Amino acid sequence: MEHFIRIAVWITLLTLSGCLQTKSLPISDFGYSFMWNHVKCVSNFKPNIFPCSFCEKQCITTALECVMRELNGTVKDECEDPKEYIDSGLEFLDRLIKERSGKSHALPNSEGCECERWSETPFSEFLNKTLFLLTLQSMGNKLV
Repeated sequence: MEHFIRIAVWITLLTLSGCLQTKSLPISDFGYSFMWNHVKCVSNFKPNIFPCSFCEKQCITTALECVMRELNGTVKDECEDPKEYIDSGLEFLDRLIKERSGKSHALPNSEGCECERWSETPFSEFLNKTLFLLTLQSMGNKLV
């Protein structure tokens, strides 16, 4: 039941983000559902991810860069990804960061946004929080 509720919440968020996006990359290009279903991580894997309480608009680009670093490093090293969905997610994040930089949204290394301060979470929660970050980024709202 909890799984179905989670799916319903994300479908709603994705629908809202699709309606509110303006010439932005579609979140579906990140490949969340493919990674959720096909990337398998060892049980003790815990990548870093942003805590929403510390992250505001000035931290979004840094948060995206941190997610990209985690996917490219720890996740690729410690997870099985037979269909290379992680690489697709990395390409999406790279394009999104470049798009944000072109619109002067890039404020990397903003004070209080360092990846090292963030707590560790299991891979499934990492994906959920990444999707939440992407949704808020596309809506242009402050992270809560």
